[in-house]
Amino acid sequence: MGATWTREFWEGPEVTPKQYSKPTFDPLLGFPEGRKPRVMTVSAEEMEAVQLTPFEKNYCAEAHIAAKVCQWKYPWFLNGFNCHHERHAVDECLHQDYIIRMKEWERERRLRIRQKKIDAANAAEDMDE
Repeated sequence: MGATWTREFWEGPEVTPKQYSKPTFDPLLGFPEGRKPRVMTVSAEEMEAVQLTPFEKNYCAEAHIAAKVCQWKYPWFLNGFNCHHERHAVDECLHQDYIIRMKEWERERRLRIRQKKIDAANAAEDMDE
């Protein structure tokens, strides 16, 4: 959290994106072949049927459902032994999701820095003319 504030202080608030802000650049910028779209593998009805919490209704919903089914399948004292693979899959999926979001945030920040340099160069050219 402090790193974001420090970056905002040194680079300026116009460069550092807010945590939940929408991207300001084309998502396909720099990807000539396109990007692999992220799709939800579980429908909203399936998530409601399993009673997922709002925190669990994300791209890792399939892993959350598998973990919940495993918890329902075994008694509480056997969950630790029989469901550790499912819990590990949930943790790994959440970690990968965090990495993707972190890379998107960093991409947005770097594109804003790039745009700021381009605007400064264009302004310098206009001053010379």
